[in-house]
Amino acid sequence: MLGFSGGRKLVAPGVAAQQTIKVIHSPRFMREPLATEGSIAGNPLRAELLEMAAMARHDFLLDVTLTREREISGIFAGEPVKAHAAGVEFLRSTSLAKLSAFADVVITSAAGHPLDLTFYQTIKGITAATHIVKPGGRILVLGECAEGIGSPEFAAKLKSYSGATAYLEQIRDSQVVVDQWQLEKLALTQLRNELFFYIPGVSKSQLGCLADRSYATLDEAIAAVMHGVPPDARVALVPDGPYVFARVAP
Repeated sequence: MLGFSGGRKLVAPGVAAQQTIKVIHSPRFMREPLATEGSIAGNPLRAELLEMAAMARHDFLLDVTLTREREISGIFAGEPVKAHAAGVEFLRSTSLAKLSAFADVVITSAAGHPLDLTFYQTIKGITAATHIVKPGGRILVLGECAEGIGSPEFAAKLKSYSGATAYLEQIRDSQVVVDQWQLEKLALTQLRNELFFYIPGVSKSQLGCLADRSYATLDEAIAAVMHGVPPDARVALVPDGPYVFARVAP
């Protein structure tokens, strides 16, 4: 939601109370189109956290960028806003994957263990896929989910989930509940794309209406997501969902 990690994203949570965290993850920001991956200019959540960082007298930053193998590729230090901007520009020039066209189907994951220990974390695998799949296209999310759903609050929301439109309306003006935003992220994606799941650590009884698109084996899940797709369809594989920075070239 902040566009890029680092800097102000580390300061604000470090000094914030739960009330602030809830507001940051409320529909006010979750439904803001510019509060998304890779977005800096005009991102209202970025402006909010920069203000918080200034209130905390944040005056020095040391950030690093990473390669796909998690090795350090760059070091950026100095005045927080300028140093972070330099890191962002470096990432844009070195790590942005450009596709020639939108995909009909994206198969993605939360980058494996330990990031797919729960369904709550596994949903983050949708992150890159939403930017490269065409409207109405399909996304298959893979995750082991060895520790099940996630927090009790999230599990309760998921079990009663009856669909994207109903859920988004239900939480629009209600008091924010811990971890509701992850299901909100999924619901917002579901308004635009068909979602499929292979999450063996989670039973259908825990998934609300998502159970209809959850499959017992990987083969069944792939067969379902590919059913009816034309032979010349574009299929993108994104094994490291939360870490991928990809866009369709204009």
